[in-house]
Amino acid sequence: MKLNQTAMAPLLTAVALAVIAAGCASNSSAPPPPPPPPMAAQPQPQPYVPPPKPALSADQMSRLCQENPDTCHRVQAAQPLGVDDIKVLAKLGFGSETIITLIRNSQTVYHLSATQIIDLKNAGVDNSVLDFMITTQYAIAGSTPMPESMTNYGSAQTPPPAPPPETAPPSPGSDYVWIDGDWVWNGGWVWVGGHWVVPPYRGAVWLHGRWGRGWNGYHREPGHWH
Repeated sequence: MKLNQTAMAPLLTAVALAVIAAGCASNSSAPPPPPPPPMAAQPQPQPYVPPPKPALSADQMSRLCQENPDTCHRVQAAQPLGVDDIKVLAKLGFGSETIITLIRNSQTVYHLSATQIIDLKNAGVDNSVLDFMITTQYAIAGSTPMPESMTNYGSAQTPPPAPPPETAPPSPGSDYVWIDGDWVWNGGWVWVGGHWVVPPYRGAVWLHGRWGRGWNGYHREPGHWH
């Protein structure tokens, strides 16, 4: 039996609707697509930090390189500066602020003995430079506070003289305390002036050292924080 096109039209329409309905049901039961992977965090641009301003002019650097190439190299590379380097800078007549800037740029921490302090003084190093060198050991976190050298001061057969009058220079800051100078035995009595330091912790009190008489002369008992 043959069906004419008019009779088949409703049948074809019903079949098409059934297929569409089946497809919709199939799509509704399918799991949702996975979420897109998270985007990687973009690195934040670092703020520009300009390099430290050179402490020496071109002429001063040329003189330093001619006088002492090793010290010149350490200054150019911002490497730690030894005591001999500071003596070279003082010998060339560089100002105290210039030398202090070089020390600060090199981030050198000094633990000067009494003998080194005397040697630096004899080399013409300014007291302000010495004060700064002494305080470098308190300016960096984790350093051991030792404003007075714990090395052997030697012994003397005569007591130290009375301390000379001493006027403290202006304080570098509100956190600093003044530590009086003292006599040091170096084959003879040599006065080492006082200096400003930052206490190692809040409320610390400096107990000054003293010279005491022993069985073979006078010996130094170093000061300490309490």
